[in-house]
Order: sequence, then C-alpha cells, then structure tokens
Amino acid sequence: MVWIFMLVFLACQPALAEEKVVDTGGTEVSTAVEMPALAYSESPFEQGTTTNRVGEILGSKTGYVHPYLGIGEYFTDNLFSTESNRQSDFFTRITPGIWMTLPASKYPIRQLRTLNTAPGGLALSRFRSKGKSRLQGYASYQADILRHSRFTSEDHVNQRAEGYFRYNFRGGLSVELLDIYELNHDAYNTGSSNTLDKFKSNLLNAVISYEISPKTSMEAEYGFYNLSYDQTKNQFRNRDDHSFIWRGFYRFLPKTSALVEYNFITIDYDDAEQSDSDEHRVYLGLQWEQSRKSRWRVMAGMGEKDFARSGRDDATNVLAELQFLHRFTPKTYAELRASRTTNETDSFDTEYTVSHRILFRYYQRITARLLASVIATYGNTKYKGGSTAIDREDHRGTVGFDVKYTLTNWLAVSGGYTFVKRHSNIKTSGYDKNNVYINFIFSL
Repeated sequence: MVWIFMLVFLACQPALAEEKVVDTGGTEVSTAVEMPALAYSESPFEQGTTTNRVGEILGSKTGYVHPYLGIGEYFTDNLFSTESNRQSDFFTRITPGIWMTLPASKYPIRQLRTLNTAPGGLALSRFRSKGKSRLQGYASYQADILRHSRFTSEDHVNQRAEGYFRYNFRGGLSVELLDIYELNHDAYNTGSSNTLDKFKSNLLNAVISYEISPKTSMEAEYGFYNLSYDQTKNQFRNRDDHSFIWRGFYRFLPKTSALVEYNFITIDYDDAEQSDSDEHRVYLGLQWEQSRKSRWRVMAGMGEKDFARSGRDDATNVLAELQFLHRFTPKTYAELRASRTTNETDSFDTEYTVSHRILFRYYQRITARLLASVIATYGNTKYKGGSTAIDREDHRGTVGFDVKYTLTNWLAVSGGYTFVKRHSNIKTSGYDKNNVYINFIFSL
C-alpha cells in the first residue's frame, strides 16, 4: 500500500483541474459483514453526480484530505446467526477514517467491494472511466471498532486501506493500479463455522487499456489476491489467486458497445493443495454507458474449473452477470446487480460452490437534507463435491431500509433496519435475524 500513497502525493501538480471522481466499484457487498457498511459516502447523490447542488447543501469540502468519524449504536436479536438459542446484543461501532484524493474533490471514490470466496477476490466486473484529467489518485483508511454490551469476548477491530492511481497517456493509452488491504471477519454461521473467523486479505490489481480507434478499445488486467485466516481450523481456506483478464469493446452505437472477455484464474491453496484449480471463463456481452451513474452491462458465457488433483471431476457451468445503475430523475436512483458464478467453498467438506445472487437498491432524495433508500437481496448457494451424503443448498434473503439526514455541513445522522433469513437443507445452517442501528457521521 505504501507505494500507492507515495505516488498519489508525489505526483501532485497545481495545474491539474478538478474532475468528478472515478467509480472503481461494481461488485456486490461481501457476505462477510452483515452490518450496514459505513464508508464515508454510500449514497450515489454524494459521489460526484450531476446534481452539483448536493455538494452545496452538504457544505463545501473541496480539498485533498478529508477525515471523518462515525459513532453508532446497533442492536441484533440473533448475534450468532443460529436457528435456536438466539442471543441478542447491543454493540457500539466507532469508525474513524480518512480519504485523500488528487485532484482535490468534494466526493470520494466509491469503495470497491471484495468477496473472499470469489476467485480473484471480486464477484463482479468493474466499470471504468478515464475521467477528464490526465491523472487521478485516491487513498483511504478506515477502522471499525466494535464493542459489545453482553458478549465482550466478541469485541474486535476491522480495518481497510485502499489506494488507487490512474494515468492517461496521450494517444489513448491508460494505466491503473489498485490495492486493497483488509483485516476483516466472516459473518457468524458462515460455511461450517459458528464462531468469529478473522482473516487478512490483499487485492492488487493492474490494468492497461488502449483506445485503438474511436469505436474500438481493449483492456488487459492482472490481479493478485491473497487470503489468510488467523485460526488453525480455517487454514484450509488460505490461498493465493492470480487472475489474467482480457476485454475487447466495439462501440456500434453512440453509447452502446459489444464486449468479449476472457478470464484465466489460477487458485493456489497453501495447505489444501487438493483444492488447487485453474478457471477459464469466456463471456460475450453488451454495455450501455451514458454517464457514471446511468449505465448497464450484461454478460453471459461459460466457465470451466479444472482441479489440479487427479480424481476430482472438472466442472463446466453457465456464467452470467447483470449490472444496471440508473438515475431516473435528479432525486431518484436505482441499481440492480445479479450474477451466476462459481466460487470457492467456505466449508471444509466440499469442493466449490455455484452461486446465484441478486441485489436491488432504490434511493430517493425526499428533501435537500433527507435521503432514504430500500434494499432487497437474494442468494442461492449450492455446495458441490465432497464426501457429504446430502449436497448442501442455502437460500438467503435480506430486506431493509435506511434514512440519512444532514444536520450541518459536517454532521449527519442515519438509521435503518434489516431483516435477514437463511433457509438451508442442513437444519443447523438456517436462521433469521433483525438488525436496527442509528449512526452519527462527522466529516470534514
């Protein structure tokens, strides 16, 4: 991470003009954390959108460095996500953080979501934008300090550091570097574990893109993802992923392009060498992009998973991805993300999973200071291979809402509710839970 921070600030030039921040996001929320994610700005209305007055309402924050602090209270009626013997708890979440951007901006880059079961660390492909300036740099750090009222042994601290650097050369060539380091944990009752399983992960991603002509472009991407768990019982999940991706785009309409993509991912486990595999994925798709907040991408293809160990059956599966993000009015925005993919298993007695996921979120700005959103998700995970007599299958759904009210140009308050339910053909794996929270965010 150090090299990215140095590049961002050593490259500072007064002549650089401010641009709207690039969105490096595009993946779904990791199932590792069920609490509302407290990035400095989760709302699309606060991320360099076309509604410039939003920045005026929230206060002028143009600058290179932006510290923030979140203090919240949370309640859950099923802390350990169990079917029986439910345990409720209150806990306090303290979230200090800072983000830095070059050129100076009022809005941070939208955080990229990682998923520790996804080969390569990402569940969905990324949208990219060259932006308007030659250089774009971004760095951030956030800590989540969780202090429980009843179960103090569950107290812990999550951390995340992220750096991004992009440079546009003359002639249509662009380069990007991205690094994300996380200290995080799986949600309770993940896989075959019902304890707090902590892990470290690092995602390094480099992209070279080139505009061959006004209608044709291509991208070459390399990614390295490292996952390491703290406890010995989870050592079977420690792995290194190397991903190589090529994409080609052809724009046949002013805002619509056809795309073809090939992925090669090699998955190398530290201890569970019998789970080593190579994945080949081929996609065809379409992409429509009007602006950073009005675009969609749909892809479909085939994937083949080749296990290194003889005696394990290779797997071929249909793969698909849909991303739809659109601003219907200056006050209304919606996003839809869906995928069918193969992932690594989180259970020691299976080989891999086939996952279906869909997420819908709707945002409505009610007044200049009041923003509301609703969210609904559904996931289906089928565990494949292994020695179990019954192939496990989980269905998991979430519904919820939240509101955010801006009190001053440096203080906002938010609150919300979510209901989570998982049904499984393995009886002890099912559960439901209710979560409620209120949070104060101080930012400069």
